[in-house]
Amino acid sequence: MESTEYILFIIAAFIMGFLAAIPAGPVQIEVARRAINGHLKSSFMVVLGAFTVDVLYGVIAFFGIAPILNKEIVMAAFWLIGGIFLLTVSYIIIRNKSKKRFIEVSSNHIINHTWGFLSGFTLSAVNPMLIFWWLMGQRLFIDVGLIEYFNIKIAFFFLAAAGLGLASYLTLLSLFLYWTKQFISANKMQWINFSFGIVLLLIGVYFIFKSIRVVV
Repeated sequence: MESTEYILFIIAAFIMGFLAAIPAGPVQIEVARRAINGHLKSSFMVVLGAFTVDVLYGVIAFFGIAPILNKEIVMAAFWLIGGIFLLTVSYIIIRNKSKKRFIEVSSNHIINHTWGFLSGFTLSAVNPMLIFWWLMGQRLFIDVGLIEYFNIKIAFFFLAAAGLGLASYLTLLSLFLYWTKQFISANKMQWINFSFGIVLLLIGVYFIFKSIRVVV
């Protein structure tokens, strides 16, 4: 592959990762919730956790471990863990809605950087379909002629560029919402957090329902 083709490939992979991060999901909601409450570093840790899992799933996809996650019982375990995690987070958010001075007395789970990383890591880990996203991206680049085959070097560049694209969107989202928080009143902030809690609750229930359907 010539240097020009490498550059085009890396740019295309970055754009692919960036666009893939746009649809709203649990990770985007968690990033937004922390940023809009003024906890920018914690929001960045969510991005880092999600980025770590995305790259790990890419490694799994490109180096042949994906068949393990084709088993329904393994998928069910992922959904169950993710569902329980989301229910826990949503419970904390909804419970805090009734507290006075909610914005100033943010609970530890939203401020703590380690918890932020674990949130991003867990919320991404419950979506093993990311493996197939990586494989579809690989197939797409081969079909359009940007690459002829995947070797370790190309896989590395693909993982790095697409992963950074995904992280870049989440980082920009975090920065934008952190900036806009100054225009939102405390009362509206409470309701925004409450809305985030309800959405995460519904997603958590959906994950657990999917898990139970597989087991039962």
